Amino acid sequence: MSNENVSSSLSELINRFSQDDVILQMEKEYQNVSSVTIPLDLIDDNSYVKNVVFTKKIINLLGISLKEKGFFNPLFVRPKGDRYELILGRKRFFGAKKAGFNEVPVIVKEVSDEETLLMLLADTRDEREGNIVEMAYICQALTSKFHYSQTTLAKLSHQSRSQVTNIMRLLTLPDKVLKQVVMGDLSYGHARALLSLNQSEILEAAITIKDKKLSVRETEAMVKRYHYDYSEYEEEVELIRKSGANDVKIKTSSVTFEFSTSLEKEEFIKRFKKRF
Repeated sequence: MSNENVSSSLSELINRFSQDDVILQMEKEYQNVSSVTIPLDLIDDNSYVKNVVFTKKIINLLGISLKEKGFFNPLFVRPKGDRYELILGRKRFFGAKKAGFNEVPVIVKEVSDEETLLMLLADTRDEREGNIVEMAYICQALTSKFHYSQTTLAKLSHQSRSQVTNIMRLLTLPDKVLKQVVMGDLSYGHARALLSLNQSEILEAAITIKDKKLSVRETEAMVKRYHYDYSEYEEEVELIRKSGANDVKIKTSSVTFEFSTSLEKEEFIKRFKKRF
């Protein structure tokens, strides 16, 4: 295939999958295509996003709904040898498993790896099936396997180029913390704030976020404190913290004490006055 044809093909794919609600339009098109029923145990999860799991609550609710109402839309799969790989409908797929379905309706279509990834990206982008970590895995695959630039990914995902960079950087988080983002225990804002820390600091900070129920803004402030150089004043800082201050900021010409509440501040001042 010539470079001109490759460029033309890529341009067509980008143009198609950068449109809003492209998956919805595809589903409307496939409503005129007869679905088939196949055994659920012949379908494998999508290899690109299999690390993104759903909460038990979501799967249980979907299982109940499918038992009561059945499938409104069939799953979208592609043939893989004598089996099938899931492309669209992951929540319904796991909901059907939970509900004990033996067979499910599917649309079967030959789809390339590249188009599979673009379908997944459009589906995730439009907030239908996935989450931000799923988008990170998809963008990483499009970059490593098909050499998509971040500019192109920005157009496809309806994000800025810098947002795409930050989304892909989520995959550098420790597995334990990344799982928290997948499960919704940490928001994207929390995770993005942690990216400037090293691995051990991220693990420590994630525990603090959970224990203290920190907001994104509070998390950003905490991360900034990690970057202060306290090496010259370790003993002094520790003494101040033990005296009641929540944290201490030391700069060239100033020292700032921080407290969780105004009551803690007042108690600290009282103890300070007694010393002098």
